[in-house]
Amino acid sequence: MKRTTLLMGLMALLLFLCPIFTNAQTTVKGKITNETGKETLPAANVLIKGTTTGSSADLDGNFELVVPDSLQSFTLVVSFVGYQDAEYKLTKPFPYVEAKLSLSVIPGQEVVVTGSRISETILESPVSIQKITSKEILSSASGDFYQSLGNIKEVDIITSSMGFKVFNTRGFNTTAPVRTVQFIDGIDNQAPGLNFPIGNLVGANDLDLDNIEIISGAASALYGPNAFQGVISMTTKNPWDFPGVSVLIKGGSRQMFDGQFRYAQTFGKKNKFGVKVTGSYFRALDWTANDPEANKYGDIETTQNLSGIIRGLETDSTLTQDERDDFQALNNWLDFNQSAFPGKKLIKAPGYQESDLADYNTYSLKAGAGLYYRFNPKLELSYLFKFGVGTAIYQGTNRYSINNIKFFQNKIELKGENFFIKAYTTKENAGNSYDMVFTANNISKAGVSEYIGEYLGRYFDVLDTLTNGFCSTCLRSWMVDSANNEALRAAELGWYQPGTAKFDSLYNVITNDPNLETGSKFLDESSLQHIEGQYQFTQLKWMDILAGASFRRFNPQSYGTIFSDTLVNPADTLENGLNDPGARYVDISTYEYGAYVQLSKQVFEKLKITASFRFDKNKNYNIQFSPRGSLVYSPKPDHHIRVSGQSAFRAPTLQNQYILLDLGPITLLGNLNGFDNLYTLESAQNFRENYDSTFGVDPSLLNAVTLDPIQPEQVKTIEAGYRGIYFKKLYVDISAYYNWYTNFIGDLRVVSPEAGQAGEESGENAIITGAYDVYQIPTNAKETVRSYGIAIGLSYYLGKGLTAKGNYTWADLNANDLTDPILPGFNTPNHKFNIGLEGRRIWKGLGFNTNFKWQNAFNWQSPFGDGRVASLYTLDANVSYELPKVYSTISVGGTNITNNRYVQAYGSPLIGGMVYASLLFNFTKL
Repeated sequence: MKRTTLLMGLMALLLFLCPIFTNAQTTVKGKITNETGKETLPAANVLIKGTTTGSSADLDGNFELVVPDSLQSFTLVVSFVGYQDAEYKLTKPFPYVEAKLSLSVIPGQEVVVTGSRISETILESPVSIQKITSKEILSSASGDFYQSLGNIKEVDIITSSMGFKVFNTRGFNTTAPVRTVQFIDGIDNQAPGLNFPIGNLVGANDLDLDNIEIISGAASALYGPNAFQGVISMTTKNPWDFPGVSVLIKGGSRQMFDGQFRYAQTFGKKNKFGVKVTGSYFRALDWTANDPEANKYGDIETTQNLSGIIRGLETDSTLTQDERDDFQALNNWLDFNQSAFPGKKLIKAPGYQESDLADYNTYSLKAGAGLYYRFNPKLELSYLFKFGVGTAIYQGTNRYSINNIKFFQNKIELKGENFFIKAYTTKENAGNSYDMVFTANNISKAGVSEYIGEYLGRYFDVLDTLTNGFCSTCLRSWMVDSANNEALRAAELGWYQPGTAKFDSLYNVITNDPNLETGSKFLDESSLQHIEGQYQFTQLKWMDILAGASFRRFNPQSYGTIFSDTLVNPADTLENGLNDPGARYVDISTYEYGAYVQLSKQVFEKLKITASFRFDKNKNYNIQFSPRGSLVYSPKPDHHIRVSGQSAFRAPTLQNQYILLDLGPITLLGNLNGFDNLYTLESAQNFRENYDSTFGVDPSLLNAVTLDPIQPEQVKTIEAGYRGIYFKKLYVDISAYYNWYTNFIGDLRVVSPEAGQAGEESGENAIITGAYDVYQIPTNAKETVRSYGIAIGLSYYLGKGLTAKGNYTWADLNANDLTDPILPGFNTPNHKFNIGLEGRRIWKGLGFNTNFKWQNAFNWQSPFGDGRVASLYTLDANVSYELPKVYSTISVGGTNITNNRYVQAYGSPLIGGMVYASLLFNFTKL
C-alpha cells in the first residue's frame, strides 16, 4: 500500500509540473479508406512518426489530429489492423489527407522492437522473431490465442491444464519453463517464487492485446537471466491509439464461458490524460489427466507388525480396563496357538486417481487499470495496476492444484522518444493451492490404521467363530488361512473411498494443512521488485548506440514450508508464526543487477553490423557475460540474410538455491553452498542388494560424490537465416541454429551416512545398516550437450483476401556418448508442421481461419516421470462475420474439431475437442 501511495504521489507531482511542457497547437484533418476508396476504415490510427502523438478515425473514416503549432513539417503514419501502413509527408499549411490503405497480406514488413530493443521490420531483424497482431489474436483458429502460439514455427505450447499453458521454444521442453521469459508491457510475468512465467492464467486480456512478439533462441545479451531459449513479449493497447469500449462474450463445450471487457479514453482540453480499464473472466471444466500409472498417486507400501499391535493393546491406557483384559486373554490364547498370530503384513494402498483429488473447475479472473499523461508528443508517464486470480493444474515434480492463486502488479514508467525508465513490483499469494501427490499419500497414510482395524477385527471375528469362542485346542491351519483371506477382503474396504463424507472431511483437513508430513497445502507469498532504464543515443551520426541497466530483488516467503526461510526461533510453531506479526523468519532474499550496450552500424548501404554485450551479477553467483554479434546483409530491399553468434545463461531458481522440503522418504535440498559426505542413491541401493553378511561386498560398488555449489547454465549458439518476399505474394522465413549447452541444471538423488564418512569403512557400515538419509539435490551436469534445428515458414497471398500459410520445424539432440544422469530430457518432437488457410473479408464481412498441425512421437523425461508421447494431429477452424453497423463480429469455431485425443507431456491431461461461439462488440470512438 505504501508503494502504491508513493507511485501515485510521484504521478501527481509530475502532473502538477505538466504546464511547462505545453505548446500552442493546430489540427490536421483527413479521411481513411481502403485502396479502392469504397470502404471507410473506422478506428484506423494516425500517428506523427517518431512521436507518441496520434488519433483515430470515426465511424466514417474521418480523423482530426492535434499537432504542436511549432511543427512545420512531419511524416504522418496511417495504420489499420490487417492493412499495410501508409506514410504521408506533410508541410505547413497542412493539406486535407485522403489516406488509402492496401490489405496487408505479406508478413515480414511489420515493425518489431523485441529483437534489438529498437524499431525495425521483421525482415531486417538480426534474430529469429515472429509477430502476431491484434487481429490475429482475436481470430486465432483455435479460439485461444495462447494455444495458437504453438502453431508458429519453433514454438511448443505444453498444456498442464486448460488454464495453465506453457511456452517453450527450441527444445528441452518442460512444464516449468525456466529457460524462457515472458513480458507483458515490459513486466516480467514470472511467479516470484517459481521463477518462471505461468502462461496466461493471470496474464493479458485478449481485447487489450495489441501484438505479441516471439524470439526463438538465446536473448540474454539484451534481456539477461533466463532469456536462455526464448522471449515472448506482449504489448497492450494505449488509450490514444485504441479508444472506446470493447466487449467479448464467448461460450462453448465443457461448460466454457469467457467474458472480456475493455474501456479506454483520453480526455482533458488537449487530450493529454488517458485512462484504461480492463477485465475478464474465464471458466471451464478442465481436461482430465487419467493415465492409470502416471496419474495414480498415494499407492504407497508399508510393513506393519500386526502381532505387535495386538500385544500392545493389552497395556493401552486409552482403553478401558475391561477392554485391556479382553486383549490380554486374546494374547494368552495366541501364545498357546502361535500360528494364529497375524504377524507382519506388507500393506499396499490402492492409491487415488488425479480425478479424485483435483479441482477441475478451472477459472481465471483478470483486472487492470492504467493512468496515462502525455506532457508533449515525445514524453509520456503511465501507471499500470494488474490483478489476477485463478485456479488451474500445474505440473512440476508433482501435479499441483493451483487454487485461487493471486497476483498483484504495479508499474510506473516514464517514456520518451529515445529513453524509458520503469519500476514495477509483482507479489503472489498461493491461495489454497496444494500438492495432489502429497494429498493422496497422506490420505493413504491415514487409511493404513483403518485398514489394520478392519483386518484385525474381521480376522479375529472369523477365528472366534471357527474355533467356537477361541477354544484352546480347536485351531487348525485352514482356519487361519480362511480368517486371513476374509480379513484381507474386509480390509480393502477400510481405505477412504472418494465421494464419501469421510473421504471429503479428511481431504479438506489435509489440503488445508501446510505440514507436508500430514498435509499438502503450500504457502507462498513471494514478491519481486524491478527497476530498469534504457537510453538510445540518437544524436550520434557515425553509429547507433543503445544502453540500459536493471536491478531486481527477490523476496521469497514460504514460512519454511517450501524454502529454507524457517522460523528464527524454532520454539515458535508454524501456526503461531503465520498468525503472529512479530514472528521472524530466516531472510533468504536475493538480488541481481545488470547492464547492456548495443552498437549497430550500417556499412555499404547493404550490410548492418550489430554487437551487443551484457553483464549480470547475482548476489550468490559470479558475473555472467552475454555477448551477441550479428550481420544482416540485404542484397535487395525485400531480401535479407542474417548470421549471428551469442551466449546466454539461465540462473538457478530460488528452489534450486533454497528449497527445503521433507517429503518423508526423501528430502529436497537447495544447493547454494555445495555438499559432501554423499553416495549416489543408486550405488547405495546396489551395494545393499549385493551385501552378504558372510562374505561381505565389494566397496567399489559405492560411488562417493561431492556436489559443488550450483552454478548458472550456459549456452552458446550460432544462427543463420534468410527472409524474403517474392512477387509481392510469397514470404519466406528460414532459420538454422546450432547450440552448445554446459552446466545443465538437474537433480541428483544421494544418501548421506547419519554417522560415518563416505569413502571410509564407517560410511560403508552406515549404508549396510540403513543408517543414512536420502536427499534430492540440484547440481550441474559435467557433459556438454549439443542441439540443432532448422525451421521454414511460408506465407502466400492467393488473392481476394485469401492467404495460405505453412511452416516446418526440425529439431534434434546429439545424444552420442551422453551418460550424465542429471541431463534433462530434450522432450521435443523431431518433426512438426502446420498448414493453414486464412480468409479476410472474402465476401462482405465474412472471414475464416483454419490450421492443421502434426508432430511425431517422442520420449518425455522429467522429475514427474518418463514416458512416450504419441504422435498427434489437430485441426482448428473458425468462421466470422463482421457487422460494422452494429460494431460487432460473430464467430463460431472449434479446436481439435476431429476430437483426436492427445497428451503433450507425460502425465499431462488428455486433450479432446471443443466448439465455441462468440460475439465481439467493438465501439472504438467515444
